[in-house]
Amino acid sequence: MSQSIATLEKQRLALQDALDVQKTRAERNRLGQFSTPTALAVDILRYAAELLPKDAPVQFLDPAIGTGAFYAALLSVLPALRISAAVGFEIDPHYRQPASELWEESGLVIKLADFTRELPSSQFNLVICNPPYVRHHHLSNVDKARLQERTYHASGMRLSGLAGLYCHFLGLAHTWMADNAIGGWLIPSEFMDVNYGKELKQYLLNKVTLLHIHRF
Repeated sequence: MSQSIATLEKQRLALQDALDVQKTRAERNRLGQFSTPTALAVDILRYAAELLPKDAPVQFLDPAIGTGAFYAALLSVLPALRISAAVGFEIDPHYRQPASELWEESGLVIKLADFTRELPSSQFNLVICNPPYVRHHHLSNVDKARLQERTYHASGMRLSGLAGLYCHFLGLAHTWMADNAIGGWLIPSEFMDVNYGKELKQYLLNKVTLLHIHRF
């Protein structure tokens, strides 16, 4: 990259602000679009980097990348040469195109696609995501049925129709992860206290090795 990561992060933050103000709060709420603060992204990636095998190549995936807050954080904590692959999915062209232009020299590939409809590719050893916080009442019955079926086949979770979209993102990412991959999710803590969160808690306790829960 011809520019430093600090410079790119300043540009990304300015871009995020400019893109956000072009949409109404209702539009962003409907798609569950809540950006990740830089300090929080760096905190998460710094911890994730400590868990990865020393000097191992990193294959990075963000299923809901937005403008790339977690990718920027990754570049701030690891040498770019360690990142052998970096892929992000973004459903909204409003964010995808400008973000692709921002990161075009970095090696990050941002795909304009709905992650929940993509066929998995089990090659990523680092999956970090702030999934869309879309409440269940913004999902149609048809979409709920599709998501429930795909999430069950991917992760074994039988999620309730009351589960938010973020629960499905977490479950669907299971089949994208290589053996011994690290996954980090910035999600609402509500799943700890509601009935539909039972399946998600069982998944975290029994299907994967739960290393850390941090409540910000």
